[in-house]
Amino acid sequence: MAGSLRNRSGAVVVIPARMGSTRLPGKPLMEIGGRPMILLVAEGCRSGRVDRVVVATDSPRIASVVEAAGVEAVVTGPAESGTRRVHEAWELLGRPGSLIVNVQGDEPMVKAFWIEALLDAPPGPDTVVTLARPISAERARDPSSVKVVIGEDGYAHYFSRLPVPYGAVSHREHLGLYCFSPESLRCAAGCRHTALAEAERLEQLDWLECGMRMAVVTGEFSGSSVDTPEDLEEVRRLLDG
Repeated sequence: MAGSLRNRSGAVVVIPARMGSTRLPGKPLMEIGGRPMILLVAEGCRSGRVDRVVVATDSPRIASVVEAAGVEAVVTGPAESGTRRVHEAWELLGRPGSLIVNVQGDEPMVKAFWIEALLDAPPGPDTVVTLARPISAERARDPSSVKVVIGEDGYAHYFSRLPVPYGAVSHREHLGLYCFSPESLRCAAGCRHTALAEAERLEQLDWLECGMRMAVVTGEFSGSSVDTPEDLEEVRRLLDG
């Protein structure tokens, strides 16, 4: 991995991946440019400021594919959410890192500077740091795009699949990356599941209702996550172009 030891931040990246996606089963192993998507995600997370990149999965097949490519994997049990899977993997690995970055396995266009933007704003014991980017009004109307409402203090007030806030002239799209301290990872993994999170299908709403704070770093993190077959074709087009 590039970078000298003195530039390391004590960070470990954990990528949760499962085969049972509701809208796109087998998503992590779907090919983009002839390669499984999960490998593109893992490679995009490599940074001189990251000590370790690990794929956390309940699928021996996914683990086999990533290990054959030289990427570390840990097999977990079934989990209710990606963050609970990350927490279990972190425990199984011996609780490595002073910072734990959760990168969703459906972000094949992730780049090292995305990770570094999170590390530049390290979280506290009750805080999570995440990313957002400006999007068009058309994209904001797409329910596969998660919008975030950010207060003047730079913290998230709400997340929704609807184009919130109502009447806004611009919107921010949330990216599936989170930076935790060991304390905030334990807290997030232990939050009860709420009705709001169930309605929106967004686990980060559990954390807000649990009293956690989410700092949002906004930037030009251009790309597209993969949630639907249409998203997959769009990413293939973007990366092939």
